[in-house]
Amino acid sequence: MWLDEQPVASGPCEEAESGVRVLVADDDDTVRRLYMSTIVAVPGISSLVEASNGHDAVRIARGLRCDIAILDFNMPRLNGVDAALLLRRDCPSTRVAVHSADPRGLEERAAGLGLTLFDKLALEHLLGWIERQADDVRALGSVTVAALARRRDFSCSLCGYGLVSREPPTRCPICRRETTWDSAGPEAAENGNCSFG
Repeated sequence: MWLDEQPVASGPCEEAESGVRVLVADDDDTVRRLYMSTIVAVPGISSLVEASNGHDAVRIARGLRCDIAILDFNMPRLNGVDAALLLRRDCPSTRVAVHSADPRGLEERAAGLGLTLFDKLALEHLLGWIERQADDVRALGSVTVAALARRRDFSCSLCGYGLVSREPPTRCPICRRETTWDSAGPEAAENGNCSFG
């Protein structure tokens, strides 16, 4: 496991503070160094961290706020697809891509999982993707996935008062009693089936 974070030399301090942290995980030292030395030139990247296997990649990403993770498909201890699925579950704000020298095998393994996949030989495509992701991360600023979570419609089971929120309050603001909230899912709201009083 590599815990040394390599800051990227940049211009003003503000740019470095609002920059993007990238995790590169590959068991091949040469490929990992190549990726690190190439990704450092992508605008907005403030630091790089690295791992030599999927298990360490997941541990590092959980411990640090990595905005982007690039994972090799064939790694010891935990392959890139399984590591990507864990990162998507545990670190939903992290943008994850898996790459492989065997793109057909990677496509077969990752079929239907909705992962971003790259051929190792198509480095320019990966760099373009990283740049687009870094732009998106910088544009969002400090907005987290939780802040972007879908809101739901709720109605008080006692008085029928309705509200839209990520989570309902413990007490109804109208009848001021502790209540259970009836939830109308997003599909009910779209169909006009919300139960507001």
